[in-house]
Amino acid sequence: MPGVPRPKPALRRNLCRFFALLLGVCACRARAAHAQDCAGAAGVSPCFDVNALWLPAGRASFLSMPDTRSTSPGQLGFGAAGELIRRPLELRVASPDRDGRDVQVVDDVVDLSYFASFGLLRNVEASLLTSIRAHQSGAGVGGIDSQSALPLARNAVRDPRVGLAYSLDEALARPGFGLRLALDATLPLGERDAFANERSFVVMPSATLGLRSEAWQLSAEFGMRLRRAVDFGGVVLGNQGFVALGAAVELIHPGWLTLSLEAFGLPALSDSRGRAASPLVSEARLFPAEWLAGVHSSFGNRSPWTVSLAAGGGIPLSSETRDTPSGRETSYFTGMTTPDFRSLLVMRYRAPDHH
Repeated sequence: MPGVPRPKPALRRNLCRFFALLLGVCACRARAAHAQDCAGAAGVSPCFDVNALWLPAGRASFLSMPDTRSTSPGQLGFGAAGELIRRPLELRVASPDRDGRDVQVVDDVVDLSYFASFGLLRNVEASLLTSIRAHQSGAGVGGIDSQSALPLARNAVRDPRVGLAYSLDEALARPGFGLRLALDATLPLGERDAFANERSFVVMPSATLGLRSEAWQLSAEFGMRLRRAVDFGGVVLGNQGFVALGAAVELIHPGWLTLSLEAFGLPALSDSRGRAASPLVSEARLFPAEWLAGVHSSFGNRSPWTVSLAAGGGIPLSSETRDTPSGRETSYFTGMTTPDFRSLLVMRYRAPDHH
């Protein structure tokens, strides 16, 4: 038709590949449309993912938040990541011991993720991330009531995540400053595996700010994770805020060695007391938070590949206020979905810029 531009063959080809990948993943995950919800006793529902870190699927200089720049139109970026997580879920239960006993509900976790981003239009990017739980160990839900219960399933398929983002870097036209608006969501497809899948969609609107020069970069992200609430062991995991801050400095130019330090947290948007909470607990606040230190290399400024190695741990920001004979006392701890230790290896291919 006259006046209607047609997409270039390369753009059509890459676009078809991206959505074929998306449809293939969804078809595989929808293998059980009749899948039952996570099993669990009242107040002990395992329908949540103990890995609270959402790796960015597009361009990224940090592990917990994306860059403000988007993938160029018609270009495809992709990558893979491996994560080792230590003790993301521990629960203290009653026992003959006066102080109770600690149950490692989820002890060790190894997650493998694969992700891609595609430039749909100028400054508009679509993304997809799929992930499998290659290994996990722990007592599982059964270990809360019995020391001889069956252990946690050794592997699982996690919910895929899709996203759409718009970069305002060009619209702002301020050198070194960027802004990105995004909407990401996990898709609850297929079977519900304990501690690997959510019981509903989890939707996250977010805004990312960036300030960068040739040698350093500062980033911040703010958003919310909206979900159907889950009650586990006296704590409710419901709607959460999201905040992340990061700083990176390039030590060996160009692109040979960059160091980064970042922290992210998910403060609860309401009181976190569950049905099984002690009547002595007057207030509870679940606030998973972590820090990560990373080393990155793109092997020179002409290489489209970047390799990142990072490690970190939990920050004790979750809290509980309890009534005692001497008055109310507040204690701070890491809280569920906050690991004692996390390490990551990430490899990314960054599509070349054409704008």
